[in-house]
Parts: sequence; structure tokens; C-alpha cells
Amino acid sequence: MATLTTRPKEGNMNVLNFLRKPQRTGERISRQALVALLAVGLTEAAIAQSSTEAACRAQSGATVPAIVELYTSEGCNSCPPADRWLASMVRNTPANVIALAFHVDYWDYIGWKDVYAKPAYGERHRKLVLASGSTTVYTPQVFVNGRDDRSWHIGTVPRASLAARANLAIESDWSPNRVKLRGRVAEAREPLRIRYALTENSITTAVKAGENKGELLTHDAVVREHAFIAVDASGAFDADIILPARLARARSQLHVIAETRSGEAVAAVSLRCAG
Repeated sequence: MATLTTRPKEGNMNVLNFLRKPQRTGERISRQALVALLAVGLTEAAIAQSSTEAACRAQSGATVPAIVELYTSEGCNSCPPADRWLASMVRNTPANVIALAFHVDYWDYIGWKDVYAKPAYGERHRKLVLASGSTTVYTPQVFVNGRDDRSWHIGTVPRASLAARANLAIESDWSPNRVKLRGRVAEAREPLRIRYALTENSITTAVKAGENKGELLTHDAVVREHAFIAVDASGAFDADIILPARLARARSQLHVIAETRSGEAVAAVSLRCAG
């Protein structure tokens, strides 16, 4: 292993101290009652929506999809294989996983600025690394249900295997520039927090500088927006999500995850209704 003091040769693992730059390789209500509550609480808003909005609803199932988070960058020449692995899951096993590709800005300094990267995504990456007991941040790095998982190298596809420990029901109203999200979490046995991720598939970038210069990169499940939402005492929550610039709505998807304070997912749903 070597610190990043000079540009590494492709294929080498470059390990950096956590405090320095990261490295690359190659972050009791019944189900029926819940539906009734949502019907009462959300009908008025649904009736009031304009004809330009599209509303859709979803409810969590008996198992929790595997939450797969890939930390990647267009400036990392070790990342495209991991991007392709994640894309295969999006296309082949969409019901079993929630795939989230968080682009980070660690490698922008090499010559190519990743426009899908956000500092907040790098901060989340670091927190996951610390929670896993490590101090080494690298790309591409995969976390499955909050745990570092390197089995993607051999093509392993995570499966939903945990029983849901809460019921999650959501409704979203899509307008040209925003999404209004409302929902309720019930049957939880412990305090929960809610987060959402707005993703976009089939993004293509012609890279003109940096380690991937000359490559045409294709990404799926790119996280365009990600945030936590406050939950009130009844389990209700809402958010007004401003859609990012250049979002292809027909290729976007909204994921909502209910998790414990430690980050363990107990229920999750995905909506694809923006087209």
C-alpha cells in the first residue's frame, strides 16, 4: 500500500489516512389502519393538486430491500467497474435492492470535476467509514446495509433478507420543479429517522480530462438529492424537494428509508412515477 504522493498506476490500491485524502481501489397500528390513516390524512392534498402534477403512492413490504451505497467518482479510474456492477443490479434485481451511487469530489483536483459530486456525500462516506471501525476512505467503496462490503469484486448481488420492523407508507406529488413528499411510519418498536434519496439512471458523461480522459461513462442510480426528514410523534413526515437542474424525470426514482438511530434500515420503499 502507498500514500497518494504521486499519481498512482492504474490497478494499484492507494491507501490514505482518514484525515488526509481518501483512496481508491480497483459511505401498534395495523397495516389496514395505516392505509386508512393515510387515506384520511392525504386525501385533501391529493384533491387539491393541479392537473400538471402526478401523484403516486407506495407502501413497504414484509422484507427490507438491501440498501446498497456505492461511493464513486468520475475522476477515479478504478470506479467504472463498480459503476457497471451497480447498474446491473438496478436493471436486473430492482425489487431486491435500493441502489444509491453517491458521487464524491475527492479526485476533482486531478483534472476532472464530477458535477454529480457533493461535499455532503463525502461527509456521509466518512461517517460510514468511522462507524465501520476504519479510518480509511477509498473509492470505489460499497456499503450494504451500512456495512463495508467488498464482495462486489466477484459480482455478488445483495439480497433482501431482513424482515421489516416497521410499516412505511408514502405519497408524492410531482410538479415540473419539485416533489412534495408525505408519509407515515408505523408499528416501529424504537425511535426511527427517515431519509430520502432522489436518483437518476442512464446518465452519460464524456470525460475530457483526468484519469478517465477519453472515456464515455454511463451511470445508474446517481444520487441527485439526499436528506433526512423530521418525523413527528405520530410517525408522520413531509418534505418539499426541489428538483435539481438537468434532472431527467422519466429516468428518476425516489427512495424513502426508515432506519434506526444507528442507521439500520427497518423499512423502505421506492417510487418511479415522475415520467
